[in-house]
Amino acid sequence: MMRLVALLLIVTATAAHAEPQRLAQAPGDAPAAPAKPAAPAPYVLPEPGQPAPAPATPVESIKPDPAEAAAPPADEPAATDQPEEKKGVVKRAIDAVKSLIAPKPAKELFAAKKLPSLGEAMAIGYYPRGCLQGGVELPINGAHWQVMRLSRNRNWGHPDLVRYVKNFSIRAAKATGWNGILVGDLAQPRGGPAFSDHTSHQTGLDVDIWFVPMPKETLTPEQREKMSAVNLVADDWKHVNPQTYTPQHMAFVKAATEDPQVDRVLINAAIKKKMCETATGDRSWLSKVRPWYGHHDHIHVRLKCPAGQPNCRGMSSPPPAGEACGDSDFKFWFTKAIEPKKPSSKPPRALTMADLPKECKQVLAAPAKSSKTQ
Repeated sequence: MMRLVALLLIVTATAAHAEPQRLAQAPGDAPAAPAKPAAPAPYVLPEPGQPAPAPATPVESIKPDPAEAAAPPADEPAATDQPEEKKGVVKRAIDAVKSLIAPKPAKELFAAKKLPSLGEAMAIGYYPRGCLQGGVELPINGAHWQVMRLSRNRNWGHPDLVRYVKNFSIRAAKATGWNGILVGDLAQPRGGPAFSDHTSHQTGLDVDIWFVPMPKETLTPEQREKMSAVNLVADDWKHVNPQTYTPQHMAFVKAATEDPQVDRVLINAAIKKKMCETATGDRSWLSKVRPWYGHHDHIHVRLKCPAGQPNCRGMSSPPPAGEACGDSDFKFWFTKAIEPKKPSSKPPRALTMADLPKECKQVLAAPAKSSKTQ
């Protein structure tokens, strides 16, 4: 590797010396027009279907790249093109060297594992920075559930989570009168970061369940890829949509909380507010229902760390003892959370294995279970 890096640096130096001569302007050629400044990026409303990173894992702030500063005014002549061309050659070579020696993103390594590891089932690390040993598959069909988006291969979890989904499907069907539930993502076979849609779901203790009743017929694989969940929130993101929200949805969410292993159920703030306004009788279950970005078309159920698994890290702050239905509980979600945000100029740094618990390297390297049969 060091020889390769040295070779690339030699090539870089040679190219940097030769490039200005090669690009020298031929006699009679017209001078190139100076580049115009790029138009500023528009302010856009964040996509509601994409949840923000969990508070425990703040996105690394990225300082603006000085190289991306605005171009000089069009009437200001450039000193010479050669230094910029030379700088471009060097930068490309340096970027090539960095790509060779940079660690591979963890999401690529975990996505490549199509089967779980051997070993005792263990949730390792924290919900947005961890992995899963000895994962168990949730069958794609059950008496009261069907799994969606099969191409993602994310119907794996800790045995506690798989058991929860099966039991909840029965409770939900009874509470709502539905045939059953449609299940979104659990985790990848060995947990860990995924390519899309989630910051969490890494330890096998998170599951998304749609606000959509399971149909009577068994959906085809194609239907499971193309069918969409239903948005229950109005366009102002402060109220529910009366055309899609029903009392059955509150019964559905309440049933999701009725398991002692549930730490919290994440939903959109507008849906939580509606339930605060209409719930009757015992309202203690509302304390487990927490507002979060997105979650307008599904619930996100998060389980507590299983007993006897010291490498699993649970939530640092438990749900409040009360209902969390006061105006102050919604102030942020109906103001700053729905304000337009300036898009970031650079994506956040991808997690590498160095960001995860050391045990996750062993999970990746472990032999696979022989088949999906549990």
